[in-house]
Amino acid sequence: MIDIPLPQERHQLDRVLALQAYAAACTRDPVSAKAAVCAAFGLSGDLNDELLLCAMLLLAYGRFTEGKQILLQVALADASKIQPVYDIAASVFKYFNAGMSIPELARFGVDLVLQVYQHDPRSADAQRALLDLLLYFGSADDAERILLQAGAAHLQDEMTELQCYRQRLADYRDQYRLSIVLITYQRPALLQATLAGLREQLGEQDVEIIIGVNDDWPQTRQVIEQAGIDKVFFNDGNAGINLYKQVFPMASGEYIIEIDDDIQAFPAGFDRQIIACLQARPDLGLVGHWPAGFHDLTRGQALPAAESVHARCEVAGLPFGIGPVAGACAGMRRRDFLTINGFSRASLSKYSGEEPQLIRKLSMYGKISGVIFDQGLIVNVTE
Repeated sequence: MIDIPLPQERHQLDRVLALQAYAAACTRDPVSAKAAVCAAFGLSGDLNDELLLCAMLLLAYGRFTEGKQILLQVALADASKIQPVYDIAASVFKYFNAGMSIPELARFGVDLVLQVYQHDPRSADAQRALLDLLLYFGSADDAERILLQAGAAHLQDEMTELQCYRQRLADYRDQYRLSIVLITYQRPALLQATLAGLREQLGEQDVEIIIGVNDDWPQTRQVIEQAGIDKVFFNDGNAGINLYKQVFPMASGEYIIEIDDDIQAFPAGFDRQIIACLQARPDLGLVGHWPAGFHDLTRGQALPAAESVHARCEVAGLPFGIGPVAGACAGMRRRDFLTINGFSRASLSKYSGEEPQLIRKLSMYGKISGVIFDQGLIVNVTE
């Protein structure tokens, strides 16, 4: 068993949530709304900050080109505003999920931050902003080049992270064909049923199972022990899905498949189907099973599958769709996960799930996502 405390998270969603709250409240209670968002972004309320508030509203309402122009204008005119400008920009390219395509969201941040850095490459704030972006997307060579140019002790944390990132890539070895990862919180009965169904439907034999536990219930530990799983991360408290930042790096398989802890029915050989799609299409970065339906535990009734907006096709002889991935059962190559620097410099929560983070990072490497349809995945729900 592995029992390590979760490190303090430095990259929170507080600012993007504050930006959205400001957009929702600025007409109803402008004084309080302005005070709250200024506090969240460290703004003093001067003239340039008024421009930044305007940019926030534009971005919140999907007017990205105009918002970006204002951000750039402020950052180039006032070096003291580079940090809040970057915080606003990072809210968009790290966490926004609508208004632009995933590659466009990535370019939104890259283009803006590059122009700020090129305007003032000696600015410590510009250096940190660019390095945060590069390390977030896993652009190791570019990050190293910036660090060499800066040559500053104030970037020691970034240098250390880059070294660790490169070391993980250099140490890459496959110990298993497949790693199954999941996290659980206070529902041992569902976890027990999920693990039993998982064992029955796995197609691969060379498999490790890794569980992250967000509770201290004896019943949860008993289920895990009875299932014979010894690769477990016991968290001190409930980190929600942010615990995936600890669990994914524990995987040592050629492929990683994440599952929820409330699966009622797995498709037979679901893992081999995901792997087959990844092998058939090198441009696929994340592949999931689209739930064929849901089971409402509260009412004891079956619910239909969610509507799909995917571009339909066939991959590896399976009905497939290019588009969003449901994280109940989704997989990727572990090498791809390491290449994008995992979940580094992002927060995972109900506002920003692991799948959107993986998809936007993978997009920088020309990878797309998609799902397999009609294979019988049923997920339990309580609401």
